[in-house]
Amino acid sequence: MKNPAIRKLGLDVIKEAPWGTHLCFFYDSINDYLDIIKPYIKAGLENNEFCVWIISKDLEKEKAFEILQTAIPTLDCYQRKKQIEILSHSEYYLNNGRFDGEAVITNWENKLDNARSAGFDGLRVEGDISWVGTNRWKLFKDYEFELGNVIFNNKILAICSYPLKKIGAREIIDVIENHHFALIRRNEKWIYAKSFVDMMDKLLDIQNHIKGENIELIKQGIVQNTLFNVSSHEIKTPLSSIKGYTQMLIKEQFGTINEQQKEVLEILKRNTDYLNHLINNYLNLVQLQTGTMKFIVEKIPIKSLIKDTMDIMSPLADSKKVKIDVRLADGLPPLSIDVDKINQVLINIIGNAIKFSPEGASININVKKKNEYILFEIQDFGLGIPKNEHEKIFGMFFQSESIRDKNIKGSGLGLPISKAIVEAHGGQIWVDSKIGKGSKFSFTLPIKSVKARKINLIKGLLE
Repeated sequence: MKNPAIRKLGLDVIKEAPWGTHLCFFYDSINDYLDIIKPYIKAGLENNEFCVWIISKDLEKEKAFEILQTAIPTLDCYQRKKQIEILSHSEYYLNNGRFDGEAVITNWENKLDNARSAGFDGLRVEGDISWVGTNRWKLFKDYEFELGNVIFNNKILAICSYPLKKIGAREIIDVIENHHFALIRRNEKWIYAKSFVDMMDKLLDIQNHIKGENIELIKQGIVQNTLFNVSSHEIKTPLSSIKGYTQMLIKEQFGTINEQQKEVLEILKRNTDYLNHLINNYLNLVQLQTGTMKFIVEKIPIKSLIKDTMDIMSPLADSKKVKIDVRLADGLPPLSIDVDKINQVLINIIGNAIKFSPEGASININVKKKNEYILFEIQDFGLGIPKNEHEKIFGMFFQSESIRDKNIKGSGLGLPISKAIVEAHGGQIWVDSKIGKGSKFSFTLPIKSVKARKINLIKGLLE
């Protein structure tokens, strides 16, 4: 039975792709441009998808319709069914000559909702970027990054087309980083490149660089321009692609796999989650240092907060046969917090507890009310930390003597970032630990939310 999540693209170079795929292609001539457009739109119409074609700046709508009709003789029928829109860039991307990426993304989401309501399977998009000049490039690059996240979680296929005569090498790199696949014509044939090929090596290079010479750069504030830009645009987007396709393989959406293959894919997924966790720490580091971290406060039941965290951490615990026992006191009130930030704190601490616990060990998580605060306690029974290091472990890049000779890897960022986030919420964090007995990390959050204060993490921890 055909998997409905896999869609025919109509292209010789990539015949099928799952919903959520974001592609791009580079073209030299209008013939190259139409060589992709015509079969791509035709396949979408034949597969009951609502199609939107935002045409090249050099093409008139009437001419575009005529060209498309030569490839799709029944185009009139699809138009009567209101299954296709052909738009100019100014009609869709611009509002009184101004580009607003958030508004355009909202419009895509609305078009998807309308398409589904009308009985179509999903949304197929082609947008040409010949109208984007250097003055709008950064805005559009950021929009493409956010659009990729929206597409990934929805029944949308999107191809963006870029004329080579209007973009340079730097822009080409930006484009490839924001798309799952990039197509280009070479020797009269279309070929494609996967954008995530060398991203893991780049991440390791960044991590090693930070641990060494870059401490001085962090003190000077220079790292905000290098680390933040490289991490967010060169790593996070392709990493989402890796994770998404790995999950689809595990769920056998591309065909049956055996147990050994599934085990390998599970390992790949865990390592992808770990890399994503490292990236989030790096991004948090820069935002805290520059005072640009935003706190979006919402009310959440503590049970839901813990469940969200355990959904992420359970596979890692299972891989080491570590049992996590969660105990929530009765009658706990909801918390008004930045859920993503506190979730990151829990992931940092529980992740450390799993990492430093022997196989088959237990971890206890206790949550209870203490005066006007909620107290979180994470107890492991692993290596433990010497008493003279209890304060130092909240410092940047610090690694305890108890693990240096045990080949346990860590970035040295999770605990200082967790400390900064907890304190920004008006809470405190500390550790009780004994060598060979394990560690108990505790932190408090006020029941009544307080306005998050700005923190210069680097200045406070490196002086």
